[in-house]
Amino acid sequence: MTNTTLNKFMDRTTKVKMNPETYIKFDDTDHVMISNIFSEGSALRIKCDILLLLWDITDWKAIGDILDAWPDPVDHPKIIEHLANLYECKIVVTEESEVRKPLESGLSEKLGSKIHINVENHHVMMKDFVRLAAYRRAIERAIESGKTVAMDLGCGSGILSFFAANAGAEKVYAVERRQDIIELAQALAHDNEIKNVEFVQGSSSALSEEVFTPKPDVFISEILGNGILEENVLEFTLDARDRLCAPGAKLIPYKLDIYVFAYHSNLRQDKGLEVDEFKDLYGVDYKIFKEILCSKSTLRLDKFNSRIDRPITKPTLVKAVDFRSFDNPTFTSEFELDVTEEGNFTGYCGYFKAWLDEDTSLSNSPWSPDTHWTQMIYTMPVTREVKPGDKIKMDIVYDGNLRIRALS
Repeated sequence: MTNTTLNKFMDRTTKVKMNPETYIKFDDTDHVMISNIFSEGSALRIKCDILLLLWDITDWKAIGDILDAWPDPVDHPKIIEHLANLYECKIVVTEESEVRKPLESGLSEKLGSKIHINVENHHVMMKDFVRLAAYRRAIERAIESGKTVAMDLGCGSGILSFFAANAGAEKVYAVERRQDIIELAQALAHDNEIKNVEFVQGSSSALSEEVFTPKPDVFISEILGNGILEENVLEFTLDARDRLCAPGAKLIPYKLDIYVFAYHSNLRQDKGLEVDEFKDLYGVDYKIFKEILCSKSTLRLDKFNSRIDRPITKPTLVKAVDFRSFDNPTFTSEFELDVTEEGNFTGYCGYFKAWLDEDTSLSNSPWSPDTHWTQMIYTMPVTREVKPGDKIKMDIVYDGNLRIRALS
């Protein structure tokens, strides 16, 4: 260990955190093997009590705070030595080691493994050509070259911001909560020589209006989840519309339609029988689980499987959320599904249709072109026979969480 490294960790203001690339393998009762998975020769065999240091520094923490939280001050010099040693093995990083300095070229290559994010997740979304083609079309139609100021909320790796910039927007605000993802998007903008994008780190609801001067007249967001409203698209859009955007700004998407249909399944998972097996497997009766599981519908986010499930009602529009005029970020309403096919009412499926402009829509419907999204699939606790002409009463509730329920 060098004196320079030790002196760095003698400074109580130095901030450190655990390197996300760290791999921990429990060796025996007293020791663990800890290493950086991308760095040769970084493996250390350490006592488990040293590992206690790391549990609390998954995010930035000053060395002084780490020492103050340790019960015995006599151990402080040894703790500093341990942290310095872990730093040299790339198991602990400092803020200084994480600084991304402006580079003239090849920024993405030089950043390399310093970008600690799940790039695989972004890769999956980038392969969703249906989603990106629809957004690109709507953005290019909304941008007036040389004049439009746009905001991309939840910009991620920046592709929608880049669409707006390349379409001729005067300026694009790319807003992202996570600093590490912002840095990835900045690297991509640098390597692609995209200069009219201003990256803004933070949650939009916590940002002041003064940050956005001039105010955007086109608002873009793709914070749609499998659970339709699960990423708080309603709250974020209404807040940005009212506080951060110019009056009358174009919203992409401007409307979100929610559809539901009931289905019959030829293959039903019996949770009651599963619970009964627990007693045979473990010698413990879990009938309480059975009572609870068999008394309510269950939700899974999955692709609707038309090979084993078939609709017994037509898809019904149960809520139209127009972001241009919607005021209350909560709602509840009842609706009915008209049964068109005979069968067992096994469950129901929910999906969305997002209107990006008057002529461009995007949906995760089971019958739309395939995207990375799934549907919301509910399974009833008990099936019942239905026939054409029957009605299934339901309601939809949103109070921060979206719930779709069968009432009868």
